Amino acid sequence: MTKDKDAALFVIARGERVILRRWLAGDVDQFIYWLSHGEWRLMDAPWHGYRTETTAEQEKRDREWFTQKLNGGEETVLNRSVIIATTDNIPIGTIGREEYTPGVSLIGISIREDAYLNRGFGTEALRLWVDCLFTGLDRHKLGLDTWSFNPRMIRVAEKVGFVLEGRERALRQWQGEWLDLLHFGILREEWQGSG
Repeated sequence: MTKDKDAALFVIARGERVILRRWLAGDVDQFIYWLSHGEWRLMDAPWHGYRTETTAEQEKRDREWFTQKLNGGEETVLNRSVIIATTDNIPIGTIGREEYTPGVSLIGISIREDAYLNRGFGTEALRLWVDCLFTGLDRHKLGLDTWSFNPRMIRVAEKVGFVLEGRERALRQWQGEWLDLLHFGILREEWQGSG
């Protein structure tokens, strides 16, 4: 079976520009590449110290981790996130969820290929993911957090219908600037009213 046909079996949602699909064993090289490349690392809590290159030993550990998580069952990290790919199955990022309380999920998105930033791919992917979670998991509410230095994520959240619910002012200092943590949310009835 070709990679494209294999991937078609794992498509969760399809839009005009992107598909959301499950992780595949063949995604391991892309996963390792993303660990040390892309502007996303500068916008997604850069104080975590994302690497700029990968040693042979790190790559070996990353491959083992990926294989273990891919085969680890329903509640592994990779099973709570999916690949964002173009409609011709070029992986460009990830989107995922964490369960906060019963009926409420926190979600996050990263376009990890710089060539696809500012082109609407993230907005469509987030909209598809919100639809999947409200229909497939019967969520009551979805939350999304971002930092005040990420206007791109703020715009995407607002386009999809998220409402700014709170701001933790001056929560973290980064490169000489105090950053606010912004909390966005969308309720099921707001999502139903937008369609």
